Formats: sequence, C-alpha cells, structure tokens
Amino acid sequence: MHSYSKTEIATEILEAAIAERELHGRHFAAMNLAAVAEEIFGKMARIEGREDQRTHAIDQLMKLQAKLDGMFDFGFDNDRQNLSKMLNSSKNSIKHLNSRSDMNAELFFQVEQESIWQIQGAIRNLEVLDLPIPELVKEFLQTYPPG
Repeated sequence: MHSYSKTEIATEILEAAIAERELHGRHFAAMNLAAVAEEIFGKMARIEGREDQRTHAIDQLMKLQAKLDGMFDFGFDNDRQNLSKMLNSSKNSIKHLNSRSDMNAELFFQVEQESIWQIQGAIRNLEVLDLPIPELVKEFLQTYPPG
C-alpha cells in the first residue's frame, strides 16, 4: 500500500484548478478541481477545530437573513442544510446528472466568475490551515484578490 499526503494532494489539485482556468480557459474543469481541493482543505480545517470557508459562508448568510428579518427569500427554509445545498448547487450541477431534464448545468453566475470564487474558497481553506502558499496560488491572488 502506498501512502500520499492529503495536504499535498489538495495543493496539487488546487494548482491544477488554477492552471486549467488561467492557462487553458477550462472553467468547468477549474471549478470541479477547486471544489475537490476546497472540500479536502475544508475537512482538514474542521478536524483541526477551525472554521472552513463553507461554514463561514453559511454563518454569514444566517446572520444576514436574521438582520433582514426574512425580507430576502432564498426560495426554501433558510436552515444550514438548505443554505449548504444552495452554496454547493453550481458545483453539483456541473458534476451530477440525475435525469433527462438535468442535461444542462445551472449556475447562478457566469462560469468565468464562479470558477474564480470556487478557487478562492479552496485558497481560503488553505490559508485557514496556515499552510505554505504556493507561488501559483500567490499569483492567482494578485490577479483576483478576495473580497
């Protein structure tokens, strides 16, 4: 049996996501790769007792909804599970095919923008873990600073 570091795997996948987007213009591939890296780094963060990107985003949406006192309707009950489904809907729409009516991926925004956000989410989880930031990731952050 061979053993491979999940940190190294997730870092390689994140760098591949950036390369797919920036060098080849393959935004769907970039989104899918970045989602994998985001999930691995996110799970590592939660195991370490740190707040991952997805949990942070859900918490912020819950706080926003409370401040708006229900004025904004997401189209479903605004519990953590449904907000998580909403945040994952674009990446899941790309990688899942459940029926004939599901032949097109449905994204909230243009894939070019969503791919940036997906990569930024993976990077945020990398940063939460206080891991070294690879040069390619630093270059991406210079081009697309978060926030």
